[in-house]
Amino acid sequence: MTLLHLLRRVGLNLPLIFFREPWQPHKYRFQESVIQEWDLLVYTWHPYESAMQQKDDEWEVQNWYRINNSILTCPSGITPPQEDMPYVCAIDMLKRPKQSHLLTEPIDAAWVGHKRCDSDPVLGGDAGTRVEGRIMPEHMSLLFPIRDWTHDDVWNYIEEYSVPWDKGRYEKVNGKYREKPKKRYNADYVHACTACVDSRENSPKVIYCPKLGFEIESNVNKVPWVEPEKMSYMND
Repeated sequence: MTLLHLLRRVGLNLPLIFFREPWQPHKYRFQESVIQEWDLLVYTWHPYESAMQQKDDEWEVQNWYRINNSILTCPSGITPPQEDMPYVCAIDMLKRPKQSHLLTEPIDAAWVGHKRCDSDPVLGGDAGTRVEGRIMPEHMSLLFPIRDWTHDDVWNYIEEYSVPWDKGRYEKVNGKYREKPKKRYNADYVHACTACVDSRENSPKVIYCPKLGFEIESNVNKVPWVEPEKMSYMND
């Protein structure tokens, strides 16, 4: 939101790329309201490949997208399911519809809102912001205009310019902003079951599947996993 507001302040009313999961649509109430109120042109499309990754009790589905001939990734975090929310299976997240290319005109440049202080819970890293800009295949540029900003810088800007922010996802506690711990409206996470894809050595080999209603074997060896040598936008 901060980057979008900055660009619009200087007269750059650009189309947006919206990484959106099809599950639990209530998490996108804020985004939908901004799209309508600001009359934004938004593209949403499917990845061409997805794979599971895990670190301790953190899971993500990593999704690969192709723009021109450039490859970008965007992970979907997974947090434990809640009884009062629509049930989602992590394997179904892997099987979401796929498409080979971004369905729009060739893109010359993309402005990215990642900051150096951002870090992925599974991959770590610095969100790929080691440079001011990166030249991708077919001469597409990725630009990181707020890469040196801190989290406080972002919130200070939001307060100073009255930028809309997602009150379902964030809260202010003792004068500091933070993400709400239950992630109920956090669009970076899907509340999904990962019981049969737990890759830790001590994980059970027989699991009760709430989707099927009976016991099944572990699916750890039956789903795609992110290859260690495969580059990610967080660490490359």
